[in-house]
Amino acid sequence: MTPQEFGALFTRYRDKYVTIAMSYVRDQTVAEDIVAESFTAFWDNHDRIDLRTVPEAYILQTVRNRCLNHLRDRMTRMRIRQEMHTDAYKALIVETEMLASEDLGFLFEADVTKIFREFLSSMPSQTREIFCASRFEGLTYNEIAQKYGITPRKVKREISNTLAQIRIRLKDYLPLLLIFFMQL
Repeated sequence: MTPQEFGALFTRYRDKYVTIAMSYVRDQTVAEDIVAESFTAFWDNHDRIDLRTVPEAYILQTVRNRCLNHLRDRMTRMRIRQEMHTDAYKALIVETEMLASEDLGFLFEADVTKIFREFLSSMPSQTREIFCASRFEGLTYNEIAQKYGITPRKVKREISNTLAQIRIRLKDYLPLLLIFFMQL
């Protein structure tokens, strides 16, 4: 086949093949690319193609095969996107359920408890006793002041200082600390 014969073949069948490809892939640009690639593949291989082969039929079959490949690739990409979407959706459900779960606070309870106990043991004994009387015994500032022979103002100051230090040490666990104290 000469270049002139190929040019005539291209001119005569290009638009028809684009229309056929368009009916499969439903995208004008993709259809035009498929047809152009099919003609190019024919020209690149025309020396090896059996002489009894009708060029128009060969190119049409190539267009059809490339359309099928394109559609299969598209289906695969869509399936992968769907699976990714489904996996992301499932992960979001799990994360939402974990956040809504009452058990979330207990994930770090051991860490918070350890840090809190270490902090309590490092405090001066009177400060620790004042804080524990307030938080664990439920005594008022006046009751604590009477118990330890100090002013209610000093009780308030000791507890405020202790809470400020706890906030600093447990800043990463503060939401869990609130849950911890609400349960006591």
